[in-house]
Amino acid sequence: MLKVSHLGIDIGGAHLKVIGVDKKNKVVLVDYISCAIWEGTEKLQEKIRNINNIINNNSVKCGITMSGEMCDNFKNRLIGAKILIKECNKLRFNNFFYVSSKEVFTKKPKYKHLISLNWQSIGRFLEKKIESCIAIDFGSTTTDFICIKNNKIVNRFTDDYSRINNAELLYTGFTRTPIFGVTNQIVYNKKKLKIIPEFFSNTSDIYRVLGRLDKKIDLDDTADKSRKNMTQSLIRLSRSFGFDYKSKNLKKLKIISQQISSIQLNQIFQIILELQKKFLLQRQPVVISGIGQDVLYNYLKKKKYETLYFKQFLNKSRLNKEASYHAPALSIALLLQRLK
Repeated sequence: MLKVSHLGIDIGGAHLKVIGVDKKNKVVLVDYISCAIWEGTEKLQEKIRNINNIINNNSVKCGITMSGEMCDNFKNRLIGAKILIKECNKLRFNNFFYVSSKEVFTKKPKYKHLISLNWQSIGRFLEKKIESCIAIDFGSTTTDFICIKNNKIVNRFTDDYSRINNAELLYTGFTRTPIFGVTNQIVYNKKKLKIIPEFFSNTSDIYRVLGRLDKKIDLDDTADKSRKNMTQSLIRLSRSFGFDYKSKNLKKLKIISQQISSIQLNQIFQIILELQKKFLLQRQPVVISGIGQDVLYNYLKKKKYETLYFKQFLNKSRLNKEASYHAPALSIALLLQRLK
């Protein structure tokens, strides 16, 4: 039986992340599944039943955070949060919800203080681990930036609208972003190549072509609902540029993939520079998490940046790296240990 004492759950729009830690703050459970909330809550309901069956211990403290309330099958975000909370209350445990307030956790949240705050839990955890840094969670869909200065989160905004427009959230992800969402053109052999603004391929295809996408985190359907292999990724990528894939184009498409990746990573880097200037954090390290962490780590090391993995702040466990792919859920589980 799993010796889980604290459970962190992050309900995203596309995925459900569940992290369990024991009484010594050691990660003992990592569960990551595709869970498209916009198609309905049935898969979430099924997963909640599974969690209740797997962890047969009513004394477990369970913390929940979410961003899935934004899905377009809900009339609005507040209604979405209300529906998701109702489903979560079917968990058998001592449930708490992560909110934006001094109390951090509550059993009866005000919906507007709950929505889309999963990123903030990373900062809450790191506040007591590092004096100052910029923490970056490079996930499947978004990249979150959390600024910590003198052991305190100094981000100025909490809602998505404000964060997107003030360099605290970038809607670019390691697997789910259409490549035309990264850039509308690239340069190949000194010629500009336009990208068709149609959902023919996404960043998962780019990182498959580059050999940087682990099958364990490659959960989502492809744009054409076909296989997740090199050849099919090359076919999808070619389609985005208006030509059919042929083996003679392999080198060209690898160069294109590298360029799109570089553009995406440079967008992240530009926000780092902006936040360093805004909060006077120029000499502080960058702490990274999320499923795209290794690609970002290598990029920043080449930039001569002091770069730390989120997993470096955890108690020893063979599951630490896998857990750090899902830092909000992990942080929730660890923050619950501080709950009196």
